[in-house]
Amino acid sequence: MAEILKEWLTERLQRQIVWKAEEFGNMMKNGHVIASVLLSYNVINEEKHYLIRPSNAPKDIDNNWEYLREWLRELEINLTSTDLANTKEGKGTALLRLFYQLFLHLDKMDRIDFIKRERKMVSNLVKKMDTRFKVDKIEEKEEPTIDFLSKPLLNEKHFIEWQRKKSEEVKETFAYLRHKYVKTLQNIEEKKTPCYYPISKPKKLTEKDKKDMEIFSKKFPCKTRPYTYKELLEMEKKAAEESKALMGSEWAQNYMENLYTRMHKKADSEEFQKQMTTALSSAMWNQTINEEETNLDTELAKKVLKLSQFEKQMCTQIMETKQQARNMFQNRVRAEKEFAEQRRKQFDQYLDNIKEQINSALDEIGFEKTRQNMLHKRLYAEKIKRKRQHYYEICYETMLSIVDYATRYAYFKKLIGDDIPEHYIHEWKILYFKQQPIFEILEPTEDVLYEPAFEEEVPPEVEEIIRLELDRQEAMNDSEFLEYHNYTGPWNLDHLIPNFDPESEERKFEYLGTRVLGHVVYTLLEIKYPYPPSRPPADLPQFTSKAILRNLPDRAITTAMQTLLDYRRIHVVRIEAAINYCLKQFKAEMVGCIDIELSFDKFLLAAQEEPEKELIKLMKTDDEIMSKGLEPLPVIGALPPNTKQTQTPKILPEEEIVFSTAADLGKYAYEGLSGGDALTDYLLAAMIVEYIKAQDDITGFVIINYPNSYRTAQILEEAFTGCAPPGEESLVDKDDIYLEEAIANHRTVEKDEYKEIRKSMLVNNPHKIETEKPFESYFTCYIQLKETEDILQELVIWDLNEENSELIERFYSVLGINYSMYYELVIEKDFLAQICKYIIGDCITASVTSYSDALFGENVLSNLNFPTSTDKRTKSKILKPEMAGGKSKDLVAKSKINQSRLISHSGLNVVKEPSSPDITQVDTLNEIVAEEAEVESENNEVVDEVTVLAGEEDWDYGKIPFSQTIGAALATCWEEVEKIYLHDMKQLFFAIRLQMNTLALYVRFIKDKMTQIITLPSNKQDLVSQFQKDYNEFESDWTTVAVTKNEWHCRVKDLQKKLYHICDERKLHAEQKRQALILDNWAMEELTAMANSYISCMQAEINRSMLSFQALHDFYYAQLKKMPPNDRLTSKELTRISYDLQDEADSTATRKSGGEDKVFRHLRTAFLDLQIKNIQIDYSNNPFNIILDNNAKFALKVIKETNDSYRSLISREYLEHAKLVSAPRKKEDSGSNILTGQTSEDIFKNNALKCIDEWTMGINGEMYRASLRILALQYKCYRDMKLFNDIIYKTFTLVQNEINTYYLNEIESVDRLCKYIQLAVEDCRRIPESLILEHDTFVIDPNLLQFSPRAPPAAARIDDYVSDMEFKVAQLERLRSQFKIVAPSGIALQQAFIYLLQDFLIFGHETCDGSLVPELWKRLDPEHVPKLVFQMFGDTAYVDWRDFLIYCANIRFPSVEELLDLRHELRCIDQDSTELIDKEGYTTTELWFERDFDILDPCEQLRKNLIKEFLFSLYETTKDMINYSALLLALCKSPNPIEGFAAALSVAVGKKVCHSYEECNEIVCHLIKEKKYRDACRACALECTNLLLDKVIAKVIDICVGTSIVEVPYDPATAAEGKKGKKAAKGSGPKLKKGEQSTSQSARQSKETNLNIASKIKVQSAVEVRNTFICPPCQEYEIPDVKEEELKVEEEQKVELPEEDPNIAYAVSQKVIWNVLEICLPWHFSLLPEERVTPYKDQVKEILERLEVETDNGDIYVVHFLEEPVICKLLHKAKKFTAVSLLEEVRNIVS
Repeated sequence: MAEILKEWLTERLQRQIVWKAEEFGNMMKNGHVIASVLLSYNVINEEKHYLIRPSNAPKDIDNNWEYLREWLRELEINLTSTDLANTKEGKGTALLRLFYQLFLHLDKMDRIDFIKRERKMVSNLVKKMDTRFKVDKIEEKEEPTIDFLSKPLLNEKHFIEWQRKKSEEVKETFAYLRHKYVKTLQNIEEKKTPCYYPISKPKKLTEKDKKDMEIFSKKFPCKTRPYTYKELLEMEKKAAEESKALMGSEWAQNYMENLYTRMHKKADSEEFQKQMTTALSSAMWNQTINEEETNLDTELAKKVLKLSQFEKQMCTQIMETKQQARNMFQNRVRAEKEFAEQRRKQFDQYLDNIKEQINSALDEIGFEKTRQNMLHKRLYAEKIKRKRQHYYEICYETMLSIVDYATRYAYFKKLIGDDIPEHYIHEWKILYFKQQPIFEILEPTEDVLYEPAFEEEVPPEVEEIIRLELDRQEAMNDSEFLEYHNYTGPWNLDHLIPNFDPESEERKFEYLGTRVLGHVVYTLLEIKYPYPPSRPPADLPQFTSKAILRNLPDRAITTAMQTLLDYRRIHVVRIEAAINYCLKQFKAEMVGCIDIELSFDKFLLAAQEEPEKELIKLMKTDDEIMSKGLEPLPVIGALPPNTKQTQTPKILPEEEIVFSTAADLGKYAYEGLSGGDALTDYLLAAMIVEYIKAQDDITGFVIINYPNSYRTAQILEEAFTGCAPPGEESLVDKDDIYLEEAIANHRTVEKDEYKEIRKSMLVNNPHKIETEKPFESYFTCYIQLKETEDILQELVIWDLNEENSELIERFYSVLGINYSMYYELVIEKDFLAQICKYIIGDCITASVTSYSDALFGENVLSNLNFPTSTDKRTKSKILKPEMAGGKSKDLVAKSKINQSRLISHSGLNVVKEPSSPDITQVDTLNEIVAEEAEVESENNEVVDEVTVLAGEEDWDYGKIPFSQTIGAALATCWEEVEKIYLHDMKQLFFAIRLQMNTLALYVRFIKDKMTQIITLPSNKQDLVSQFQKDYNEFESDWTTVAVTKNEWHCRVKDLQKKLYHICDERKLHAEQKRQALILDNWAMEELTAMANSYISCMQAEINRSMLSFQALHDFYYAQLKKMPPNDRLTSKELTRISYDLQDEADSTATRKSGGEDKVFRHLRTAFLDLQIKNIQIDYSNNPFNIILDNNAKFALKVIKETNDSYRSLISREYLEHAKLVSAPRKKEDSGSNILTGQTSEDIFKNNALKCIDEWTMGINGEMYRASLRILALQYKCYRDMKLFNDIIYKTFTLVQNEINTYYLNEIESVDRLCKYIQLAVEDCRRIPESLILEHDTFVIDPNLLQFSPRAPPAAARIDDYVSDMEFKVAQLERLRSQFKIVAPSGIALQQAFIYLLQDFLIFGHETCDGSLVPELWKRLDPEHVPKLVFQMFGDTAYVDWRDFLIYCANIRFPSVEELLDLRHELRCIDQDSTELIDKEGYTTTELWFERDFDILDPCEQLRKNLIKEFLFSLYETTKDMINYSALLLALCKSPNPIEGFAAALSVAVGKKVCHSYEECNEIVCHLIKEKKYRDACRACALECTNLLLDKVIAKVIDICVGTSIVEVPYDPATAAEGKKGKKAAKGSGPKLKKGEQSTSQSARQSKETNLNIASKIKVQSAVEVRNTFICPPCQEYEIPDVKEEELKVEEEQKVELPEEDPNIAYAVSQKVIWNVLEICLPWHFSLLPEERVTPYKDQVKEILERLEVETDNGDIYVVHFLEEPVICKLLHKAKKFTAVSLLEEVRNIVS
């Protein structure tokens, strides 16, 4: 429908309709488009159309729809107020419905209809004449006689008719013969002319034939074979040889000549006979026709003359009448024009005034628009600024955290020297994810625990630092406890405990026991912190019928309805009766205080709105009826205490008046009515509830004409049920499905103040969250009466929507209680009975009269004084749209069950015949319900057989009530237990973490301390200086004496021994200090503290376990015994290690502390022994393992004993409660229900047994939980201690290695010094004063030449040397790595590439490896980088940074021949054609630029190898594999981009591509001509073949009919004669006619002339002629012999044609072109960033489609492709194939 309307609007509005669904409402709600449609049909004129403003302002929309509503009413389209409001709001459904009505009214009408209607309206304004013509009635008389003129015609009537028919037949016969004769003459002429058979045009296929052909093609697809060009030539040659063999034989020629002769003879004889017959018949026929026509014309002329006179008179009268009508029409047109002119002048004046107003308004709007735009821009800029600032802060904080993490990691890496333990990394990750600083805020961290003195003042800065550190540690504590509690992270049991089975029975019982403990905890918390109470429903009895009846037209009907419902004790509730009841109750309770006057007339005067006045009138009427006694007053009850039995009422101010609920509501109603205020819906709903409460002995009620909207229904439902339905805002504008979903998902939101504290951190809540039931209506049915004129036209509406129903109807329809009942004019007795039937709840579709006595009482319906109807079918109709689209099935099923139960109940009181259909149906329903109950009972029995363990998901926890005080006290105890446990565990984890963090500080201290000790100063330098002084002061003359040298050598040895002794002493001192640090016992004390911390954790778990056992005991004992137990559990203390002897001064604990001191001393001795011996500590030799194992075993023993004691207690309780004998079950069958009764003892016993099962499961689970926690703590302690010991062991090992290394270095430096002195003694040289023997090094002054210079090395180290204008390969490699990170694929945005180059120029010198660019580039201004990039890559959005690096390498680009040679060599290596080769193959291949480097220059050879390696890494795809095709395509560059692109095509096809117009144009043109010639020859051959076949088939059919064919044997003599020509063959035959002979001779002469001309202009050789395609008709005539001399002349004049070079490719396939373009220019053909701006892909596709016709296989000639302006423009613009001298460009820019 939407498409039809769219086409209709497009046609009427003369513009394309492209509105989207979201824009439709906004575009249509102002009515301008509708007015344009009405204008197109001339329903309104231009003046009216101008009144419609195309503005969406609310005022303009209202004005527009006032006009449109009147105009649409003229078209019989009436808009309701609801539809008009929806249309003004732009709702799509209302607008579509309006357009659909317009389409139905206007589609079949044209302009004439509306012009007629307008003229009719105008004509009504002018006074009309009574009659236009004067008409006199004349009695019709029969003609006495027949006119004498017409009598002859009547007499000859049959003859005239026969003559007319005969003349028509003669004309048709003559036309046929004439046509045949003309065709014969044409055939004769065709025989004389040469035979020419036009090509028959194919018959146009009908649609049916096309469909049949498509079906046939799908069933039998045509199988084609892709023949090659050579195969097609061979097939054509073979077909030509076969046809030549058949047609060229002499026998075939003789046979065809005989056929021609026979045909000519037969045709001549037949044609002559036909001509004679035609001539004779035509002559005779013409003579006969002339005679008959002459006679006929004479007779007809006489008879027609009389008729023409009568027709002339009639025509005269008709023309006069037409002239009068034309004059009247012209007068009317003049009047309309004058009237229109007057209206136009008035409208122009009105328009001028409007334009002035519009112009002033436009100026104001423009100013306001400018101001709003400016404000929006400022707001948007501020929003973007804040958004960026927010993102910057997030990124900044993240980067700071990452930097801190990296710094921390590097520090620990340097400190520990090996892989950092996972413990520290996990801690840093937690801090990072918790958004806490990784570094300690307060150092040392232990200062957090320091509490200042009371009088000590702490600076605010220190307080802030301490607070931040506390937050940091608190976050770590929370995270570590969660990991410990959930067994995640380092507490993962699979990695922590060896051979752990997560699927064991212990884990299962632990899980179930934890759930039981969670049940206990959350039950206690719910007692202490109860949930907020929900609103209670109305205090009403359980009514069987609760109905709402709307739109009851007359109040008198309620009396009759009450009469029918009295039998069922259903009360009819009217809103006015409920209000009057509350008012009178208020008046009665105020007796004795104040006299209350219920004056309804005063209420009417005070009322302001019409609905309130109508309600007050109804109240007055109801009060009058009640006062007259027509309706009994409701029972008010006893007099209230305020009533005083005195004559004079007295007001006592000191007494407070206490009203009943009804009187209180009446008070509010009285005050509101007196003040003229409307009664609120909440007040009315409360009054109805109180009114129903006041009714005695009723089983149901029906509320009349209330509620009238969904909001009032919502308030009424809340008053009855205490639960409000979903709000109107959540249901408006929703389909039925979403409406049902919204009602089902609606839940009452209540504020829970204890929600956050009613939680536990240790156990989860196992209770199933009680989901609030979806809303269910309080009422049993909702009936709406609807009046209609014709009830048969009302359709059953199952789909309720906004157009056909109200929200309240759809709401109750979803709930399954909505009934819509139609009636005509008045409500009759049967219809009223039907209404009452639905109110009662009897929904069986049967007639009411069949069992009316059972519903309403005996003879109540028949005696009711109420009108009846005989035609029930046409007077009422019931609709129940509750099953729209199959929805609300559950509700419908539920309502059906309720209805069936009600019917069965009512059926017990009615006695009917067994054959009664209603009784049968009731019985059937009873049987169905009974069967369903049996099935449910069987299912329950099957379910009971499944064993459910306590704590499982389906376990029903035992519920035995006990004292709320006890529950609150137990909840408080558990909260304290949980609080203490959490605090202890977190503090212990904090202590362990502190010990692990101090390890790093201790390692740093050890290394710094030992480094300081090892590098202590010594007197070695003093000994060396003294020896040097003594030696240099010795007389030089004696130095050459051998004895002196020996003496000095001895002294050198003594110096060496002294230095050795100093080194040995230093080493011993360092080792003693190392051992002293070990004996300092720091590691032992820290490990002891760690072991005590984990023992404390075990103690905390034991305490929690004991308290959990106690909590379970208290809870279940209180449930079973109704009082808490008196016995209390006491926890056992674990043994800790005491190592502080000074604090043990208590004499009472001397023995115990002495034992602990002994243990500590033993541990210390063992630990120190291992450290001194440098033995690594593990699980086998760790001395702390015994203490930890003993504590763990003791803890497990305590937990097991406690569990056993409670199990014995539980068994006693079980025996005590199991002795109770359960009462037998009682089964009572009541129709459809099976009830099972249980006594209170049975219920208590079942719950007690459940509690015992839960108690047992709880203590077992707690035992397994505590045992697993103890084991986890034990193994975690082992792991942390091993990590601690490993780091300590590694640290002292590194220290010892450092001592040894330092000692060896000192010994080596002493040896070098002594050797140097010995050489100086031998050479008789002075020992310089610059000798330094410091620490472990021996240093000589480098500025002093000690020895003669050595010979230079054979080969010097070669570096990559380049000038200051070129890039080094190392710089290129660094640039490649940077570009690889930004754009791994090689393609980057041009702007991003520019930014990178600018960054390299600005910040490149800050790197540690030197500058990224040469010296020349440093002078380049960063602002000139865009210009440089444009010179390299042109105007493009993307660039290939690999091209830039190739330019920077400063190597020449290869030629096409070099590229092809390199491609051939690489192809030989790549045997599989994968376009990938390994590094070895690439290295062995010589590249083009290698020959340009000097072989003798090592620098150039080094640069050559580095560049070759760099090119490999530039195009490396995988490890040691290069894509050489990409490398070759990247090197296809030339100063002329056309040549570069041709080189790329050459690389793609493997041979050189001809692209020059001068070189290739002649050959390409020749190839194109040959192709065109071949195409023409093929077309001609096909045409001639078709003609030949048609000719042969036609002749054979014409001649061979009735002719016998005899096979003539082959005669060589006859065949030889046949070769001479056709003259000899034709001479034996009969002579042809003169005309035919001349025609054939002229045709033969013309053919011979054509052949001679063709032979003269022939320029090809004889060989070429044989290969040329010659049409078969041209081969019928032999080419005459040419003399040798003429042939020589022709050969001399022959033009020499160009030859095609096989090594050059003139044309390439389209696939190759596309591949090259997409690989080299992906941003134009693959990425398409600006498809609209650069549509190169479509342009290239168009060019290829235009050029592919030049070759047979669709290839493209390169020379023509490159001549296209689009291609030239693209290649010059992209500069991908342009070779640029980067060095020259940089020089030009710099200069």
